Amino acid sequence: MTALIARIVVGATFLAHGYQKFVLNGMDAVVESFDKLGLPPIAAWFTAIVEVVGGAGLILGVLLPFAGVLLAAVMVGALFTAHLSGGFFSSDGGFEYVLVLAAASLALGFSGPRYTLSGLFRGSSEKSEQFAA
Repeated sequence: MTALIARIVVGATFLAHGYQKFVLNGMDAVVESFDKLGLPPIAAWFTAIVEVVGGAGLILGVLLPFAGVLLAAVMVGALFTAHLSGGFFSSDGGFEYVLVLAAASLALGFSGPRYTLSGLFRGSSEKSEQFAA
């Protein structure tokens, strides 16, 4: 049950950041901010899409390893392109927050099928029972 709670919290965090990029800030502003970091427009779009789709994947428990790896990769990219020079603490613009999100994404991505849609629909009665437990 704790993995489900963690997936919902971390997934919602990624969804919120993706929503921020698409709706609140707008992709033009996001592309511009990525450009200032020396990153191409495709990186801004990739990041926003991965945050939305990967966040939903964590919440629903679908394609977890894929979602976990992609989300972790995006966070490692943020660490090296935007946060490393700020030191460790996020209050100073550092990499603390993105490092925790990267590690959590990987851990949750490989946490298994319990309490997931994937586990429920696998067809195995044992895995379906795990979902209901």
